[in-house]
Amino acid sequence: MNIFSRYRRFFGSSDAFVRRSINGFLVFLFVLVYFSFSVPVFAEDSATETPTTETEVSPNDAAPPDLSTYKLEVGDSFVVTVDGYPEYSKERLPVPVQQDGYVSYPLIGLIKVAGLTVSELEAEMQSAFSKHLPTARVFVTLMQPKRTILVFGAIEPRPRGNLHVFEIGQVYLLQALAAAGINYALADLTDISIWRDGQLFKRVDYLKLINEGGPDVPLKDHDTIFVPSIFQQRPVRVIGAVVAPGAYPITEPQVPATQVLKLAGGSRADFADLHKSEIITTEKRILVDLTTEDVDAVLGPGDTLYVPLAEAKISVIGAVEKPGQYVITEPVLLGQAIAIAGGFNEERANPKKCLLTRADGTEEELNFDQVHSDVYLNPNDQLRVRERTRLDWRVITFATSFVNLLVTVLIRYR
Repeated sequence: MNIFSRYRRFFGSSDAFVRRSINGFLVFLFVLVYFSFSVPVFAEDSATETPTTETEVSPNDAAPPDLSTYKLEVGDSFVVTVDGYPEYSKERLPVPVQQDGYVSYPLIGLIKVAGLTVSELEAEMQSAFSKHLPTARVFVTLMQPKRTILVFGAIEPRPRGNLHVFEIGQVYLLQALAAAGINYALADLTDISIWRDGQLFKRVDYLKLINEGGPDVPLKDHDTIFVPSIFQQRPVRVIGAVVAPGAYPITEPQVPATQVLKLAGGSRADFADLHKSEIITTEKRILVDLTTEDVDAVLGPGDTLYVPLAEAKISVIGAVEKPGQYVITEPVLLGQAIAIAGGFNEERANPKKCLLTRADGTEEELNFDQVHSDVYLNPNDQLRVRERTRLDWRVITFATSFVNLLVTVLIRYR
């Protein structure tokens, strides 16, 4: 083999090798570019198709409390639909349960509501309506009940204070304490007290309650819970119709009752009966008139000052179902005042023409549809619902006939 044949053989195979290498490199480069664009797309697709397992459930997604067995109490409210008879439906304005546990409803009168479930109340109203309207079907819907509980003492401080509002039918002691947050470093858990209607209702040993597993203590609206501290001296307590009921530490062996009243922010204007206040000790109850200037009554550590509620009333008159005077324990909204009086008289009432006369004699013209949830009525206020302007067609017909006759006579004898 000469040198030329060797040259051709070597470089010929080299050219083929180079060509194969270049082709392989181009294929590799193409595959690399393809996958560089495909990986983010695959990653994005997998992210959307495989949701994370740590999904946070919104509070709004939580199931509402079961109210099917809940028994209505004073302060609850409900709406009523009478199918086929809209004039007897109360869908726009909830009906509140009054202090005596009754409600007054058009056509069927007074009904005892407190202690009934929604289904039982619905059956009661259905039976009552059937006596007058045999084809009527009654539906009752309970408005979400709210319970306000005051918890104070050795608990964690809260920016909004010690009032806790629970949107549930029944509130229990452990539930209220959990919401308040006990300060376990300071709290005397063996002597938690529950106050109701201005009086001591129950003392509870929290540790015993937890260790024995109950029974838990059901609470009522506006109950007050006091968690004492293991370090503080026995304070004086102020309960009843005051601005800030609670326990207040004192540094003196005895403190005047008027000074203790100031510690609680004073009495609630128009709602407190200062003439019948009481000092409650471990041995007796002392009647005190806090309106006199020379009050010499004093409180010592552990004593309680009780300021009872006065009988405050408002008047609702005019085109309502049940005009009259009604006792209130706090300022009530315009809408609540109408509900207390049984609602508007649908045939006569003009909701846009309400006259509110305050206790000092000043008057306000109100449009119920615009201000029913903004304006409050205070003790001795009077609300008048005016009637619609009604035309007497008999008078109009007579007047028209008389004018026609007069015109005819004038034309004939002119």
